[in-house]
Amino acid sequence: TIEEEFKKLDIEEEDDEDEEEEEIVVTETTQSTSGGKDEVPATSTITISNKAMMEAFISKLSTISNRDFVNDAAQEFCLKLNTKSNRKKLVRALYGVSRNRLDLLPFHARLVRTLAPILPDIPVDLFTLLKKEFLYHLRKKDQNNLETKVKNIRFIGELTKFETCEKAEALWFLRVLLEQFTHHNIEIACNLVECCGRYLFRSSDTHLKTNNLLDQMMRKKVVHNLDSRQITMVENAYYYCNPPDRVAYVKKQRPPMHEYIRKLLIKDLNKNNIEKILRQFRKLPWDDETVAMYAVKCLCRVWNVKFNNVFCVASLLAGLAQFQERIGILVVDNVVEAIRINMEINQPHFNQRRIAEAKLLGELYNYRMVESNIIFNTLYLIISFGTLPDGSNPIDVPSDMIRIRIVLTILETCGQYFEKGSLKKKCDIFLLFFQKYLFTKVQPLPIDVEYSVQDTMEGIRPHITMYSNVAEVDQAIAEISPQLKHMLGSQEQDEEEEEDEDTETEEVVEEEEDEEQDLKLEKKLEVVKCEEDDEFIAELEKTMSSELTGRKLDSMRVNSSDLALPMNRLFKDQKIEGDKMKFSVLLKKGSKQQFKQMDIPIDSEFASNLFDKQQAVRREKEELKRLVLSQEQRQEEEELLAEQQENRGPGAGVNLRPSERRQRPRKAPQLTTDMFNFSSAK
Repeated sequence: TIEEEFKKLDIEEEDDEDEEEEEIVVTETTQSTSGGKDEVPATSTITISNKAMMEAFISKLSTISNRDFVNDAAQEFCLKLNTKSNRKKLVRALYGVSRNRLDLLPFHARLVRTLAPILPDIPVDLFTLLKKEFLYHLRKKDQNNLETKVKNIRFIGELTKFETCEKAEALWFLRVLLEQFTHHNIEIACNLVECCGRYLFRSSDTHLKTNNLLDQMMRKKVVHNLDSRQITMVENAYYYCNPPDRVAYVKKQRPPMHEYIRKLLIKDLNKNNIEKILRQFRKLPWDDETVAMYAVKCLCRVWNVKFNNVFCVASLLAGLAQFQERIGILVVDNVVEAIRINMEINQPHFNQRRIAEAKLLGELYNYRMVESNIIFNTLYLIISFGTLPDGSNPIDVPSDMIRIRIVLTILETCGQYFEKGSLKKKCDIFLLFFQKYLFTKVQPLPIDVEYSVQDTMEGIRPHITMYSNVAEVDQAIAEISPQLKHMLGSQEQDEEEEEDEDTETEEVVEEEEDEEQDLKLEKKLEVVKCEEDDEFIAELEKTMSSELTGRKLDSMRVNSSDLALPMNRLFKDQKIEGDKMKFSVLLKKGSKQQFKQMDIPIDSEFASNLFDKQQAVRREKEELKRLVLSQEQRQEEEELLAEQQENRGPGAGVNLRPSERRQRPRKAPQLTTDMFNFSSAK
């Protein structure tokens, strides 16, 4: 130990007046360069001044950052620098620490405590200097040098915690400060309480006195006219020492199966183990309604998952829906409903979960769990929910930007797939109305929101026109209004036809299900042959044979419109000159064919029907060409994905997002008619 090493040394103390510089001889042994058996070591003497060593030691005190450095410094001082003059230099160096280096005070106090058993004069001299400085500032009563005062009192507090300073002295300092509880004394007292108040409060011998002084400090806070900063400082110091009683946190007890589901989904799920987690989810007892509903609940609470892993939840759900279809339906319904409910509540502390739900909805579209009409319906619902006829919205104030962030989250997640066909047109129309919605907010928009809007628009529509005022947006919307009305009218007719077809299909399915249930309930019937059945079968065969014979005897009628044309005229298009169209009429006289030119007005029924037929044939060929090319491209992508999955091995994820989505025509959102008062054309 340090004490044992110190006892081995015979060091004489010297007075300050007779201070002399000691020389320490360090012998360095080197290898002789001469060869041979008898090698003589060479020595070199280096003389180091004691004063220089002490200065180096003092300069090293500002670099102490942990207790190991403190122990090494204490050992070095005891073994090499322990003289009376050096001890006084050490005290002056510790006392003169910079007022901006409060982080060094705990380590300096530890150094003093480590040296105290061997060198008891160091803590006494240091505390004397600190106390004199404290009393000097207390008597002076000036409002300067606050940082120096704080450094002084915090050093005293650190020495108290290391039991270098008496506890009664620290309580006396606090009592003196409370007697003059004004100006800088308030902050000095709070620093003393924060530094060593909890130690004094928890000690059995000083608990009662410390508690009385803390209560006195709180009473003076009420009596004195303190500002808000000082009141906060006093309360923080008091509750740091004596925190209020509170009920201990009780961890919610869940069944083991519920804990396992939460562990898989919240802790373990990441992009590298989606397939593994999916296998574990498939093994869950889905027949148990309690487990199934809790799994749905965890999948819907996507805000518990890291935001960067939301797509993993969507991928997991897409793989699980192939085996548990109702789970996917329940999750999608709950997410869409939660987005609407949060718009009704509109509480700021739900903003984070609203962003997470919007992210999940977009990822579900990427993994083909929802259709595009759900995405557009949700987008229009976000910018129009709660809007009154006069244009005001009481639940969406102009200063609230959360709906803009939700729309941008959805567009950033799945907007890249709205770039072809009808989806591109729908997205362009929505972006017009979204720009109009932006002008309902406080202008100019906050800088972060404005940058987010610009980044999102550049990602999905790099060449979009951003309007500078509401009039320009209204003019752009008015230009597309006739086209939008026509589109909405045709879509409503299609919806009615689809509803009728769905109704008929549902009735047929219900009848079939009823029949199947009746067959299941009845017992198995035995087949009994009878004469009526034989007669019915013979009559049926006779009827079928006569029908087939009659079909063979019917003469084949050739449609005159499908006559074969000569090859030199087959691929020639009709020429349009002015308001007439030139046709070539095929005439046959005997065995010869002749062509006769004929001009027919363009607005005639014959010309228009023929032109429409040609356009339909051309569109059909183009559609067939597009389908063939897309099929080939899809096959190539599937082969590429299969090769990548084989190269990755068993850790690859499932349901990877395709680089190109198959675009299918979808219906526009129904909310558009209600939002912008477009009358549907039927």
